[in-house]
This record gives sequence, structure tokens and C-alpha cells, in this order.
Amino acid sequence: MKIRVLFFVSTLESGGPTNVIFNIIKYLNREIIDPIVVTLSPEPLRTRQGDFEKMDVAIFKFNQSRLSWMFSGGEKLRAFIDETKPHIIHSHSLRPDVFSAKHLNAYIRLSTIHANLQDNYRNTYNRIVGDYFAYTQIKQVNHLEKAVACARSVYEVYKNNIRSLGFIPNGVDHEIFIPLSAENILKRRQKLGIATDRKIFITVGSLCARKDPHTVIKGFLKSDFAQESLLLVLGTGELEEELRTTYAKFPNVVFKGFIQEVVRYIEVADYFLSASLSEGLPNTVLEALSCGLPVCLSDIPAHKEILDIDSGAGITFSCGDIAGLSDAINTLAKKDYSLLRSAATGIIETALSARKMSAKYQELYISLYQEYASKKFNNT
Repeated sequence: MKIRVLFFVSTLESGGPTNVIFNIIKYLNREIIDPIVVTLSPEPLRTRQGDFEKMDVAIFKFNQSRLSWMFSGGEKLRAFIDETKPHIIHSHSLRPDVFSAKHLNAYIRLSTIHANLQDNYRNTYNRIVGDYFAYTQIKQVNHLEKAVACARSVYEVYKNNIRSLGFIPNGVDHEIFIPLSAENILKRRQKLGIATDRKIFITVGSLCARKDPHTVIKGFLKSDFAQESLLLVLGTGELEEELRTTYAKFPNVVFKGFIQEVVRYIEVADYFLSASLSEGLPNTVLEALSCGLPVCLSDIPAHKEILDIDSGAGITFSCGDIAGLSDAINTLAKKDYSLLRSAATGIIETALSARKMSAKYQELYISLYQEYASKKFNNT
């Protein structure tokens, strides 16, 4: 008998959590695990729904706004789940975690904690609302059979607050994010209209305060290599207009906006930069490493966790330290590039691949089913 796992999410919006779910499902053994995806709200413009459909994954959408969800009480969803009879419900984010904890105790329930919740919610809302949401999610996750942190650094934050917490580090699909040859990099740059005679630095992510894009740009511009290089800024967000206006006079800073296929730009760059103030285990950093890019990263726990695997792949600098980032760029750009590139790809191949991540989740699904099946499915 296959173990039916229901992945329970708000939407399939392009981003870290959705990428994690996609990579888990992609590498599951479908002879053992039968995945189903359930979403609560209408899909945004930047959705990965089509990618899931190409994997022949059943997707059930309830298309309810947050307001209508509050008044409906989720009766239709509960009826659907009871009819579908999943063996395991794997929830992601606040609403799915809360609903699973309160209404789905007839099933084996699992949640993945994708980030430091307080930091994320405070950045999105404010300190009071953010702390309330984080408290609520942690409280409800404690009613589930198991919780998983996406990184050891996230595990360390919550190990004393979530009783059943373990950790499985995020992984990147190194069948998609692969290093290109110098010849292919040249060809791809020409197709994308990117200079072929300059070093290319790249930063990817939401243009918001938590990602601290001002430090990235200022640190790059202050470095010794700025005049002979380009910085590609991929992403949108609340700071986009301000950033475009502030740095409009710098032709070596290029804003690309939202890019559907980020890999096309990462794979032709030379170095990756991030000044984030908080992360789970950031997919964009893993994608850059998988493509062979050395990295300059802020010294937050998630970034240090990655470079602890092999410090030869990059260098860190203090959060918000523009001069520190500039010095880090200068140091990194003078190192042996082939050794940096080899260390970068080695981190993914040895520890942080999507295939390894999916295998660990599959082992967990089987273990949870074997532990709880007799208690919850005697009548199945």
C-alpha cells in the first residue's frame, strides 16, 4: 500500500517554501509515496502550479480569501480531507499549521518550519502582530506529531519551544542548477544581453528590509571591482522603486525585476551576494552554489551553517556592514576561482541536494506511518 501524503499550503507562490515542496515531491519514490497538494487561497501571478502539474501531482484548490476562510470555518476542506483519507498531512505556514492542529487530529500531522518565524512575521507586519503570529504558529505546531526545521540554525532557535522538532536541511536541485562551461556562459550571456567582458555579481530575492539590498548595492559599489563589473539585482518588493531611483546614476547596477527562470541569470554570473538579516536555509544561496558561484554572505546563522560545510566556497561579513562587504568582495575576487567554484558545487553534492532532502523526508513519512498507523488507521 502507498502512503498518501497531503501537502497542505496557502498557495504555490514562487518562493522558498514552494520550492522545497516541489523538490520533495520531485524525488519521492512514487511506488511508496502518493503525493497530493491542497491550497487554500487563489494562486498569485507568480505561481508554480504549472510546474507541479507537469509532475502529474493532483492539486486541489479551495480558492478562499483569508476573510472568507475565517467565516467558512473550513467545513468543505474537512469534508474533502475525510473523503481523500490521506495518511499524513504535511502542512507549511501559519494557516495550514493552525487548521491541521485544530481540526485534523484523526491524521498523522507534520509541519516544516521554513524560517525564524519571529523575524519573518515582524518584517512582514510589525513587532506586535509578528510576535503574535509566531506564538500562535508555534503553539499549534506543538499539537502535531512532528515538526521539522529547514536548517540546523532554525532548529537551534526552536528546539526548546517545539516538543517534536527535528531538522532536515533544504536542498537544491543540482540537475537544474548546474555549472556551465566558459563557452556556454559566453553564449548564454550574449542571448541575455549581458556584458561578456565583465565580472558579473548577482543578488536574488525580495527587495525588502529583511534582505537589506542597500547594503548589497553600496558594498558592491565601494569595492575595487565595481567599475569593471556589473551587479544584477533580481527581484521585486516594497523597496524596488526607492532602489531604482537611488541608484539610477550607476550603470553598473542593473535591476531586472521579477525573473521566472532565475537559473538563466545565476548560471552566467561569477559571484553571488546576500546581505540578508534573517533566513531559514536560503534557496537562492544554494542555487548559486550549485551553479558554481562563490558567495559573499552576511554572517547570520543560516549563512554560516552553509559555509561551515566548506568555507572555501565563500566569505562572510557583518550584517549591515557596507565596508565589510566591500572588503569581502575584494578578498574573494582575488582568490583562485577554480578552487572557489569546486568548493561551491561540493557543498551541494555532498550535503544540500534536493535528492538528499527528499530522501530524508521520505524516510520520515515511512517512520511516522509505521509509528502511528496502528493508532490512527485501525479501520482503514
